[in-house]
Amino acid sequence: MLALTLFARIGASVGTAIAPEHRRGARPRWLRSKNWDEHVDDLEEMAGTPGFHALRDRILALARLNASDRLLDVGAGTGLLALAAAPQVAHVSALDMSPAMCRHLELKFNRLGIGNVDVFVNTATALPLADGSVDVVLSNYCFHHLGDSEKGRALAEVRRVLRPGGRFVFGDMMFRISIANQRDRAVIVLLARRMLRHGPAGVLRLLKNATRIVTGRWEHPSSVGWWHNALVQAGFTEVAVQALDHEGGIAFARRPA
Repeated sequence: MLALTLFARIGASVGTAIAPEHRRGARPRWLRSKNWDEHVDDLEEMAGTPGFHALRDRILALARLNASDRLLDVGAGTGLLALAAAPQVAHVSALDMSPAMCRHLELKFNRLGIGNVDVFVNTATALPLADGSVDVVLSNYCFHHLGDSEKGRALAEVRRVLRPGGRFVFGDMMFRISIANQRDRAVIVLLARRMLRHGPAGVLRLLKNATRIVTGRWEHPSSVGWWHNALVQAGFTEVAVQALDHEGGIAFARRPA
């Protein structure tokens, strides 16, 4: 499972690291908001897994890239989408809020000799591009880090930077922390089981992550239905959102021509 595996591995590193924040009076890392500058290697490892490669390929297939396209990758991370898309399009803007992630990505592009990419340190809610300046916006496992109101602002920004008729395709965690829905319950049970397979260390991670959820410091995934409604309300057309056979989902939408 994509996000669940990442959750487990990052949880393991947080649970076992001896870091400066354990000084007297400092807040433990697991009680703070996640700092993605500390997880470049974790995400690089995840980006190389078959599950993420399969999701990347589905996103790119739905995007139907053309050689003349100008593309934006929101939450580019270590370049899962941007690296694969760059040879197929005219230009890529890769955006991530983590300076360390962006430095890592720039070095990777330079090492591979890929010259049609610009990397930006910025957030999904304030895209540093002009109105109607891109043909395609892609994203993978980014938006669940935003609350619902922030997701709404991000959708408005995506619509703004897309040209009329432009395509928006993204994958993300698509469930709610809830027991009311059958799929939500199944994902939560799966997550707990994956934690518990690690024995006492897994129990500790499960307790820490439960504390993050209660204190509002965990991710904020939204359901398939929520995303469909949000995309329609944001003014997109041809909206299609599909749950995948794990905790994730994939969405396609278009800015009206």
